[in-house]
Amino acid sequence: MAQVLTLEEAEVQEHFFAAGWTDGLPVVPPTPERVAAMLEAGWVERDEVIGAVPQRNREVTAEMAAIQAVMAGCKPEYFPVVIAALQAMLDPGFNANAAVTSTGGAALCVVVSGPGAQALGLNSRHNALGPGNRANATIGRTLRLVALNLLDARVGKLDGSSLGHPGKYTFCFAEDPPPEPWTPLRVDLGFGEDDTTVTVLASEGPRQVANHLNENGRDICLTFAAAARTPSTYAVGKGHQAIAVFGPEHRQACIASGMSKADVRNLIYEESRIAPAELERWGVLLERGYQHDMTPDADGKLATIASPDDLFVVTAGGEGAGWSAYIPAWAPIQHSRATTRRVREPGDPLPACGPEGCHLPPEFFTRLEKG
Repeated sequence: MAQVLTLEEAEVQEHFFAAGWTDGLPVVPPTPERVAAMLEAGWVERDEVIGAVPQRNREVTAEMAAIQAVMAGCKPEYFPVVIAALQAMLDPGFNANAAVTSTGGAALCVVVSGPGAQALGLNSRHNALGPGNRANATIGRTLRLVALNLLDARVGKLDGSSLGHPGKYTFCFAEDPPPEPWTPLRVDLGFGEDDTTVTVLASEGPRQVANHLNENGRDICLTFAAAARTPSTYAVGKGHQAIAVFGPEHRQACIASGMSKADVRNLIYEESRIAPAELERWGVLLERGYQHDMTPDADGKLATIASPDDLFVVTAGGEGAGWSAYIPAWAPIQHSRATTRRVREPGDPLPACGPEGCHLPPEFFTRLEKG
C-alpha cells in the first residue's frame, strides 16, 4: 500500500518538483480519495498487478497506476483505458525496459480504437495529434509518469535520451471511424467491432505528410513511402513498425481509387524499401557485424517496414488541404513491437500477471517475493 504524505496545499507542487516526481508540469495531488475513485472506476483492487518489468524487478500495481493517473489529471472514467494501455506497455514484446531508457528517446504513442474512445471524448479529428483535449493529454501523460516514477526512467538516471521529443510528454489520440469499406484498426488486429482497444508503439515524433493536389490513391501512398524511407530515420533499412495516419482527403482518395487497407499497406511497404547505395549517398553507413542484419534481399534493397502487417493504417484528423502523418517506431522490431489490449468492461476480470498471463519467467516472481 502506498505511503500517505501530508502536505499543505501550497507546498504540494514544489515538493513534487523537488522530489523529481513530475514530468516538468504541475500535477494534481493524488489524495487518498482521488486514488480510491480511480480504482473504483477501473474495477480493480489496489494490490492487483497490472504488469511487470523483469529486467527492473519491478511490478506495477493498480494503486501505483491510479496515483499516476490522478497526478496526470485523468478523470476516473479514463482509468480502464489507462489500464489497457499499461498492460500493452508492460507486455514483454513491447520491451518497456529498452523503450523508456534508450538514447533514441522514444515516446509512448497510444492509439485508442472503438466506441469507448468516442464515449470518453478522445479527440480523433482536428488537431488529433496536438494539444487541447483532456482525455488525449492525460491518458498519454499517465504512461510517461509511470515510466518516470515506477520504472525510474528519468533524466540523470535510466532515461538515456540524447534529445527526446515533445511526444514524450504525452502522445495519445483516437482513431476516427473509417469510411466504408475500410475497417477500423481494432478489427484489422483481430478484435471485434464493438470492442475498444488500445495500441501502444514506442515511437519517434510524427512526420506530417502533405499532398494537397493529388487525388490518386496510389500517389498518396507513394508520398507516405517517401516519408517512411527518409535515411535520417534510425530504423530505415532495418525493419521496423509504423503508424500511417490517413487524414480525410487522403483516405478518401485511396477509397475512391479502389484501394483496400491491405493495398495501402502493401504499396507503402514495397515502395519504402531502400537500396544500400541510397543510404550511403546520404552519409548513412550500413551496419556490418552489429545487431542489425543489413544484408540486402534478392532485389538489392532493404526493408524499412518489417512487413506489410507491421504498418498500422489509422484514420484520424480533420478536413483541410490534404494532411496526414507518418509515425515511425523508435527502433527495429527485434527491440520493441507495438502491442494491443482490449479495454475491459464492468465485470471483466483483470488478466492475471503471472508466468502465463504476462509471459514472464517463474524466477521473476520468486525474485519479487524475496524483495
